[in-house]
Amino acid sequence: MTPLLIFDAQAELGESPVWSETEQRLYWIDINGKRLHRFDPIAKQDEHFPLASLTGCLAPCRNGHWLLAAQSGIEEVRLSGSTVKVMQTLARPEENKPENRYNDGKCSPEGRFWFGSLNMHHQPYQASLYVLDAAGCRTVLTGATNSNGLGWSPDGSEFYWIDTPTRKIEAFSYNTRYGTLSQRRTAVQFTEDLSSGRPDGMTVDSAGMIWAAHWDGGRITRWNPRNGECLQTAELPVRNVTSLTFGGRNYETLFITTARREGEPLSGGLWAFQPEICGMPVSLYDPAAV
Repeated sequence: MTPLLIFDAQAELGESPVWSETEQRLYWIDINGKRLHRFDPIAKQDEHFPLASLTGCLAPCRNGHWLLAAQSGIEEVRLSGSTVKVMQTLARPEENKPENRYNDGKCSPEGRFWFGSLNMHHQPYQASLYVLDAAGCRTVLTGATNSNGLGWSPDGSEFYWIDTPTRKIEAFSYNTRYGTLSQRRTAVQFTEDLSSGRPDGMTVDSAGMIWAAHWDGGRITRWNPRNGECLQTAELPVRNVTSLTFGGRNYETLFITTARREGEPLSGGLWAFQPEICGMPVSLYDPAAV
């Protein structure tokens, strides 16, 4: 089976898909289009909400609100009618770096919000990885170029992270009590073949395998983080594949975001793929996580 187009969104830069279990809908962002989308896969209907600035990712909160990694900082928001209402700004770790913007982010199993940044002028080593919890916001890693996909093993003992230009997925031992990383290693090394693209967003399935989106590679892949073996490849008819997440009533569907590319009429669309494995519920932000 190959991925199927389920919504011709024409997004400039589709990213950060998140499945809402309570609503049975997919939330995602068009970063450059400055829109937050909510898609109903049963009715095949999409709503969109304007965003005030470039927003790299979103994550659900335990109280029903959302976190947005907006240009102005990490904001807690709620949807009100057709608008996105900012409730409070929780952190501004890069307020003195106007050339940067926030990029991918997700919540850890115990409820911390992990997010990274990139330099909009493509300057190397200017980005960082951060974590937000009850103790505040702290820097975890520096010297990155494009802090991108991230995820956790099903038991929460390992953390996975992509710095796109390195063409690899790194793994760390993860301490859920303190939210700290250790024992850094390369879990997956992508080929240097330019036709395969570069790793972008990722998700982890219920068997602990990593699914990665390939920017400028026109595919998604499944990897074993224990030995770096590529287990599966599914190709799309668009090159800029950006991110993916599991959703559906039993987390049986992979929803895939893409970005616009000249000469590709289906690029920027939302796609779906039915693998032979299910995913896991998304973790929620808990402001009490310490």
